Amino acid sequence: MNSRELLRRQLDARLQTMQREQPPKGGWIRTIRRALGMTMAQLAKRLRVSAPGIADLESREANGSISLARLRSAAEALGCDLQIAFIPRVPLAEMVERQAVLKASHENSRLVHTMKLENQDRGVALSPDLTQSVERWITKRGSRLWD
Repeated sequence: MNSRELLRRQLDARLQTMQREQPPKGGWIRTIRRALGMTMAQLAKRLRVSAPGIADLESREANGSISLARLRSAAEALGCDLQIAFIPRVPLAEMVERQAVLKASHENSRLVHTMKLENQDRGVALSPDLTQSVERWITKRGSRLWD
């Protein structure tokens, strides 16, 4: 097992435990602030901004235009930790295998096309089983897999 494969397995195991959470409709800042019973003015004082600045902050979080720095400072002011993670839709190992299958299939298609153009396809049976080519893409050509 190479280092990339080991890293993928470790990350897959770690990320499996993470849940995909949709942010609350009004955003985390507003939701946590309200749950704490904190007013906009009180949060504004903690962040050293105006109360209208908090409304803007909450609005920007809800529409996705807030910066990470501002989100981090708001979390701190609310006594929270900010955690940001990329959670793959499918396991990383599966993503790599899918990409390797695409590359191997494309490579095979080009080879067949070239052989037909050169009239060399008679009597040559290219195996539809791309297992070896896929494995080569994963183990030996990994640095070019996403080109």
